[in-house]
Amino acid sequence: MTPAKEFEAYFDDPDIPEQHLAQLQRVRQFVHEIYPDITERVAYAMPGFYPVEGKKATETLLFVMAQKNWLGIYALPEFNVAYQDFLTAEHLQMGKGSIQVPYDYPEDKLRTLVGKIMLYNLKRFHFNVPATTLQFA
Repeated sequence: MTPAKEFEAYFDDPDIPEQHLAQLQRVRQFVHEIYPDITERVAYAMPGFYPVEGKKATETLLFVMAQKNWLGIYALPEFNVAYQDFLTAEHLQMGKGSIQVPYDYPEDKLRTLVGKIMLYNLKRFHFNVPATTLQFA
């Protein structure tokens, strides 16, 4: 298991190739654009994004991690089940609760994926869903 680092260290790690860091940073940017009331913190040795109003450590919207061959987005297994057809149509590989996103995955599709994950988890945890997030329904 990878040891946990400070949150910022995941987004400017000199050991991660530039293309991989760029995709990781895009996810972070999209999260903040889609749902600005976010708290960032490390859990499970990965950077995670939580609604400010969340009180439980389990109320994560998503985790993200740069892997060697793909960007790992950890949305929880329930999302992968609910959106299996969408993920399959996008040719994305899945593990239990993980989505393997190629580093050359188009930016607009990545934003849509992040938006769908966030909308799903905001609803799942009964958080306020801003109008800007509803476009991903």
